[in-house]
Amino acid sequence: MIWVTWRQFRATILFGVLTPLLLAVITFVITLIDGGVVPTTYLQGCLSFEATECLAETTQTVAILLTIVLPVVLGAFVGVTVFSRDLERRTHVLGLTQSVSRRRWYGVRVLVVFVPTMLSVAVLGCVLYAAKYGTAPDEFTMSFSGAGESRLDFPTFGATGFVAGAYTAVGLMLGAACALAMRNTIAAMITTVVVSTALLALLPTQIREHYATPQVERLSLEQKANEMYGGTPDFYQPLDSIEIYSRWTVSSDYVDGNGGAVAIDLQKCTWPNDYRDMSEFETVAEYEQYSDRRSADNSRILLECIRGQGAEAFETKYHEDRLFWRFQAIETALSLVVAALFGGISLVLVRRLRP
Repeated sequence: MIWVTWRQFRATILFGVLTPLLLAVITFVITLIDGGVVPTTYLQGCLSFEATECLAETTQTVAILLTIVLPVVLGAFVGVTVFSRDLERRTHVLGLTQSVSRRRWYGVRVLVVFVPTMLSVAVLGCVLYAAKYGTAPDEFTMSFSGAGESRLDFPTFGATGFVAGAYTAVGLMLGAACALAMRNTIAAMITTVVVSTALLALLPTQIREHYATPQVERLSLEQKANEMYGGTPDFYQPLDSIEIYSRWTVSSDYVDGNGGAVAIDLQKCTWPNDYRDMSEFETVAEYEQYSDRRSADNSRILLECIRGQGAEAFETKYHEDRLFWRFQAIETALSLVVAALFGGISLVLVRRLRP
């Protein structure tokens, strides 16, 4: 049965397995040839295949974006077609009238076609992780990531690590369920693309933040106002006070005394309209004195305005970047559970198939 399945679907298997592996090899080889990349937690801003210094960064960016859509593509073109072609041509009748049980007829296809495809995408994700974070140039010493940029955020999280394989399992099992339910290739493909995209979009936007209790950074209104109209930027602070490792910001809100979010409308604030340009002052010192007074006035107005709307503090909820592998494991397990549910639905549908 395994040999027959391989002979029947060898082109589909080779497409599902070799496409991710080829992308992994190309990305890693180009990264090594280019001397590695600085291990930043965000997509590189350097985008150009023509500029030599941008080649590795651009290749990784393209590979990450392709890896994000690969589970959806494989779900539609592998998960669906493995079953829909037989159902449309009614060649499934031959399989179901043999001594092979329906469960085995379905299970062998999952084992021979889906499992290798899922594993190859998982390998791709791990290779991209190694290329992005493990190939720093020799002269690299330290990298500072921007605020809110983290390995936990979309799309980096879903493309670097083994969770990409679990996403693929969801796409493949969903595609199979749609094919068995609709028995029409085009309709099943469209449904698979729409549903799998929605499921994969739901994870980073609504579910991932709940894998652990977020940490809370609380600023008084005075501290928040000083952050906006004064204070010292991070790059002027002592080195030991700079936060090197990025974090994934879940929410940033003004809150009331009970911790509830308060919507602040800055348009309701009464801002002064007596702005004066630097050219109106005889000396730079006079302008600096004016600028300091204006900043102090703006800070006072902001405080009064925000307090008048019911806010008492500013809270930022976040997850530390060190939780990357923990979140990978949780999201992988969750995705595999969803894939198993689709597999259960498919088994029910297979039992109801009529020769």
